[in-house]
Amino acid sequence: MLLFGCIAADTIPYSRAKPPKTVTDISSCLAWLQKPMGAYRITDGDVVYYRVTGPAGRYLASGPSAYTFDSHGKFIGWTADVGDYSTPGLHISPDAKHEKILLEELQKVTP
Repeated sequence: MLLFGCIAADTIPYSRAKPPKTVTDISSCLAWLQKPMGAYRITDGDVVYYRVTGPAGRYLASGPSAYTFDSHGKFIGWTADVGDYSTPGLHISPDAKHEKILLEELQKVTP
């Protein structure tokens, strides 16, 4: 019963963190999210990704939710808890460089 209650309780933050289908690029994500927590550039060899973080999609999350974009700003996918879960379909090597960037820099990336 307790497990069911924990799972049910997570549906509220998950539904708030799950991006709508209108999120297709960085600008639409920022417009939907309104108050992102952070912006990052991830360099994995010759490949560059951008990530926006927002409120956690779980009650006992070890990290924020994360929305990932390709080098042109196109939406790739998201995770409700970047501390525990990776973005489905995205494999970033442990050697990848993660840099915090300003939102202004992120907004210049266009699809």
